[in-house]
Amino acid sequence: MGAVVTLGVLAGMVRVDRSARGQVLLQQGEWVDVPAPAAGRVMSVDVGLTEKVKAGQVVARLETATGAAEVVAPLEAIVGRVAVTKGAQVEAGQPVAALMNRNVLPSLNVLFPEEYRQELAPGMTLEFQMPDMRHPLETVIEQVEGPEESLQFAKVQRRAEAYPKGAVLIRAHVPARTYERDGKKRVYQDGESGRAYVKLGTQRLLVAWFPGLRDALP
Repeated sequence: MGAVVTLGVLAGMVRVDRSARGQVLLQQGEWVDVPAPAAGRVMSVDVGLTEKVKAGQVVARLETATGAAEVVAPLEAIVGRVAVTKGAQVEAGQPVAALMNRNVLPSLNVLFPEEYRQELAPGMTLEFQMPDMRHPLETVIEQVEGPEESLQFAKVQRRAEAYPKGAVLIRAHVPARTYERDGKKRVYQDGESGRAYVKLGTQRLLVAWFPGLRDALP
C-alpha cells in the first residue's frame, strides 16, 4: 500500500513532455485557385489541362454587367483543373481554374485531433518523419486551418472517421527539397505519408496516465 501511495505522489510531481501527434501528407507543389473577378457569363476558356501558363496569361474571358473581363493566371504554373465551360454562369470569386505551382518546396499537411486546436499556432516547431527517414526533421507551422476546411481535408483523405470530435489541419513546407540518408541525398515522393509531432510543453506524469485529470490539477 505504501509503495502505491509513494508512486502516486511521484506521478503527481514528476513532469513529462507533452506533444500533439498526427499524420502528415506530403504534396509536391501547391494548388492555386484562379477566381472570377466579377459575376458573369463565360465567353471562352483559353487554357487546357496540363498546359503551362505564365503570370498574367488569360485563362478565360467573361461577359459581365460592366462589360468584358479577363480571368488571368496570378503566377507561372501548370493548369491542373478547369472548373467552367463556355456559356456557364459564374459568381465573383468563384474558381474558374486551379493551377499547380511546382516552384515551391514540397508542402506538409498534418491532421491533429480537434482538442489541440487552441494550442497550435503559426511559428511553432513541427517535427516530421517519413518512412525512409532514420530521424525526424524540423520545420515551422505556417498556417492553422479552420474546423470546416480541416474536416473537408480529412474527408478527402478518407480520414474523417479517425477524428469523431473534429480535426485541425496545419500546413507547412519541408526545410529543403532533399534530405540525407546514409550519406546520400533523397528526394521527397509526392503523396507519401508519415508521422508528425508538435511539442506542447510539459504535464504531470499522473495526467499522462489519466488525461481526465488535466483540468483538475494545476
